[in-house]
Amino acid sequence: MHVNWSALGGVLLVALTVGVGTVGLFSLGVVALDRRTTAAADHRSTAGPTATSALCFLACAAIVAYGIYLVVAS
Repeated sequence: MHVNWSALGGVLLVALTVGVGTVGLFSLGVVALDRRTTAAADHRSTAGPTATSALCFLACAAIVAYGIYLVVAS
């Protein structure tokens, strides 16, 4: 049995990068929601934190949807 170690390493690297990146984006979205709550309590504008959290969560959803598409299309 022959294992293509370079291909396995490439898959591992991409999976690790995308996994950590998705968790990082989700964390930024949660932090932006917290800042939105703080801004609302201080009677400041909540447009920036709301847009940031929405973009982060939409990006996470797009990454997950693309991953599901790759699995189902195969």
